[in-house]
Amino acid sequence: MTRTLLHIDSAACSHHDGDGDEACRRTVAALTTLPDDYRTGLVRRRALDLYEAIPTEYHHERAVRQLRDVLAA
Repeated sequence: MTRTLLHIDSAACSHHDGDGDEACRRTVAALTTLPDDYRTGLVRRRALDLYEAIPTEYHHERAVRQLRDVLAA
């Protein structure tokens, strides 16, 4: 799980640098490598924080929708 958190944090840096699509893709990739039982707690919170940081006008984009779907699962 530590590696996943590092990947999500790195993705958050991508978002901070202006690349929200890449941030979402990287977060989805990090989450989908984990078994469902490990997508909880701090891992889920960090991914959800990233999703919530994406402005709503971008929520129609594919990468953002994929992140939303992974978080909803």
